[in-house]
Amino acid sequence: MPLELKQLKEMHDKAFMANQIPRERSSNDSVFYWITQWDDDILQSTQLTYRGEFNVLRKAGRQIQSDLASNPVQVDFVPINETRTDSAELADGLYRAGLQKNTSIEAFENAETETIVGGVGAWLLYTKYESKNINNDKQVILRKPIYEANNTVFWDPNSKLLDKSDAVYCSVLTAYTEEGYKKLVKDLTDEELDHIDASSFKHPEHSYTFPWVGGHGKQIYVTSFYHVEEINDTIITLEDPFGETHELYELNLKDVMDEFLDAGYSIASEREIKRNIVTRYVASGAKIIKEERIAGQYIPVIPSYGEHAVVEGEEYWEGITRLAKDPQRLRNFAFSYMGDILSRSPRQKPIFWPEQIQGFEDMYSESGIDNAYPYLLANRKTADGEELPPQAIGVMPEQQMPTALPLVLAQTRDAVTDVANPGVPDKVAEPDISGKAVQKLEARIERQSMRFQIHMKHAKRRDGEVWISIASEVIDTPRKVQVELADGTKKETQVMDTKIDGQTGNIVTINDLRRAEFEVYSKIGPDYSSQKEQTIDRLEMLMMQMDPADPVRKALQLKILALTDGVEFDDVRDYVNKQLMIMGIRKPQTPEDEAFMKQVQEQPKEPDAAMVLAKAEELKGQADIIREKREGIGMQLDNENAKADHAIDMFKAQTDRMKVQVAAHEAGAKIEKTKIEIGSMKLDDEIKVIELRRPQAVTGKSGNA
Repeated sequence: MPLELKQLKEMHDKAFMANQIPRERSSNDSVFYWITQWDDDILQSTQLTYRGEFNVLRKAGRQIQSDLASNPVQVDFVPINETRTDSAELADGLYRAGLQKNTSIEAFENAETETIVGGVGAWLLYTKYESKNINNDKQVILRKPIYEANNTVFWDPNSKLLDKSDAVYCSVLTAYTEEGYKKLVKDLTDEELDHIDASSFKHPEHSYTFPWVGGHGKQIYVTSFYHVEEINDTIITLEDPFGETHELYELNLKDVMDEFLDAGYSIASEREIKRNIVTRYVASGAKIIKEERIAGQYIPVIPSYGEHAVVEGEEYWEGITRLAKDPQRLRNFAFSYMGDILSRSPRQKPIFWPEQIQGFEDMYSESGIDNAYPYLLANRKTADGEELPPQAIGVMPEQQMPTALPLVLAQTRDAVTDVANPGVPDKVAEPDISGKAVQKLEARIERQSMRFQIHMKHAKRRDGEVWISIASEVIDTPRKVQVELADGTKKETQVMDTKIDGQTGNIVTINDLRRAEFEVYSKIGPDYSSQKEQTIDRLEMLMMQMDPADPVRKALQLKILALTDGVEFDDVRDYVNKQLMIMGIRKPQTPEDEAFMKQVQEQPKEPDAAMVLAKAEELKGQADIIREKREGIGMQLDNENAKADHAIDMFKAQTDRMKVQVAAHEAGAKIEKTKIEIGSMKLDDEIKVIELRRPQAVTGKSGNA
């Protein structure tokens, strides 16, 4: 139910009146630490001319700030449903990315400083549209510091928990000038204010304790008033035609119901719940300027405390300043008193009889650079002729320092450091001290700041709870976001991405913060760079104890290279990370890594060393068998070759005999041929003789006729 201005101002008054004593003390502590260590009732009445500040307290504050910086609080989102690990990784990455924004860094540093000095600090989470583009409705979660939280943040007086998670309301004040207030009203309501009637801030019906207008109307206070209300609501699950579901609160559904119906959604289920809604009122003493429902179920103001206790129902808090003020005052007083003695004590001067310098008084009246005489004169005798001393008869004594002053100066420094800072032991500066000894000494130093670290752990855990409550409402549409991994590297991921379930075949949505529930944990530890250096040291020690042939040793070498930073080292680190993924030591972190592993898996797998060794032994056995077979075959071939050689020899002998026989036949044939040729030649001769004889016979017969 919306608050009226009267209710709001009454609730603010109750918060303003509660814890006034610790607020005043904390304010005095801040003035003492930051502005002046002499502006209080104790030292105002001192008669010291010189008032110096010999500040040991500031160094103690810086030491605790350094301890907090070197041991930051790390927030982790653990899913209640173990199957939602994808949403937990998304939440971790988005949260880490938000911590690196400048406003977040400044918010944390301001809260830590105010916590250390005055005992309480605070920061605010809020949402803002990612872009001023009219088509961009995506929101981001930011932080901003709340300066002087001790005097500007007022909690429900019934809340006593350290993180104020039990508070029903919180009022955060901001002071405006008249012009600033008019501009605020114009920006939030578009209303033009001609003048500001200061009397209206005390109405209606009651003159409230808190002065909403101060400085004769020159300063106007405006509150951002956060009010938590538990309501009954219904979660309605809508289902689209493809089976994809979308959950909405019934209170939010009426604004978008027509759009879902037009898209074909139907109501799949309903369930009754109780939940918180947070309303932010921007109000002055005159009116409520703006009222709006904000994202999340918690007040987005995060308190951090130093020393904190509840005594007789009232809260008390303090930083390191409270207990260090008295010894620091005493130290300032002692040193200033010593300086006052030095500044007021007269310079030592000689003492003469008046007759000694009679007539030369002007020579002794000048001092310092005004005394330009090369030498001074004095009378040897009086006017009556009596001898006078040739030198001064004495010297005026110096003012004595109190004997207790050196002891006080030594004790005051110890008194301040005892309550504010244990100091750095001298052994830390020794060059030969071991690393383990340094860690033990640093742990001893950090004990003084441990209380602040533990309470900052509570604050950061609450910051995580409020952040995830807001994120589950504003990160409600698919989009690309930038997340940060634990090692500081950044990557882009898809919110509310869809994929097909390999077991059921259904389409499921991953990286969806709306449906995830988390337990938020926080822990104190060294930052990533310190952890990395410690890890490298441990890996190197392990490697020294391992056999060079041990395959695990190679994995440790690759891990050291992956953790090593250096100029032009990215290519080496990229290669090493790929080797670690192939070995199964490192999981794929980016889509590029997943693509690389898919490519590796699609390639033919090489057998491992044991399989290669077994295969080698198998091939060796086969080679022995083949060698034995080859030797047997060789013996058989030698035998066959011997037989073949014998057969060849016999064949050759037979061939030789045949050649002799052939030669003999050839010789016989040649003889026969010769004989025939001779016979033929004889026959030819006989024929020729006969032919020669025949013509004569013919001719003779003719002549007888």
